[in-house]
Amino acid sequence: MTDLVLDSIPFVDHAQANGKVDHNGQVQLDLPGLCLSDEELVALIEALLLVSPEPTTIEQLAIGASVEPSDIESALAELEAPSARGWIVVRHGQTVQLSTSPRFASHVRRFLGLEREGKLSSAALETLAIVAYQQPVTRAEIEAVRGVDSSGVLSTLLSRGLVEIVGRLNTVGNPMEYGITADFLKHFGLTSLDDLPPLGLVDGRDISAALQSAIATAEEATPIEQNS
Repeated sequence: MTDLVLDSIPFVDHAQANGKVDHNGQVQLDLPGLCLSDEELVALIEALLLVSPEPTTIEQLAIGASVEPSDIESALAELEAPSARGWIVVRHGQTVQLSTSPRFASHVRRFLGLEREGKLSSAALETLAIVAYQQPVTRAEIEAVRGVDSSGVLSTLLSRGLVEIVGRLNTVGNPMEYGITADFLKHFGLTSLDDLPPLGLVDGRDISAALQSAIATAEEATPIEQNS
């Protein structure tokens, strides 16, 4: 028998569940361990990802499938293998979800009536590149690279769900730090940040080194607060 903590499983009516309460006050349910073949486990994980309304974690999938996290990783590896499917597995941080395949992007946009959706400006794309390659970054660090005020473009990217606030830097004023979202990966058809192409040379300059140099300069300009 496998003990499943109901608070960790979506779509379960806790009030109607028959189970037991552990020492932490959490309701647990006894379910028989599922004996699934590798092929069936892959199919099950595919089904769970399809019904999940938002990105989920390996641990949540393991609980839902009544298997170990290592089994989930093995099943995901099968789903991530090249195939003719119309979707891809997208990983972002500790979460995973399904997204439509980039090769069908134009068809999906037409089907959903998104063809007239405003395209990203060059300023937005420039800012996204900085965030994607150097996250987490503050607005000051972004502006150190771009050389112009970036508050407006950051606001646009936040509203479109392509970047998010991931924390605050331990400096004077505790400025917000930004990172990319799972929607960023879906928008550009990436399965993870590992799919980002390496930065090359522009006008003979190493862009990666230029980014790091500009951000380092911005960090030096804002001293870290010392605890008194």
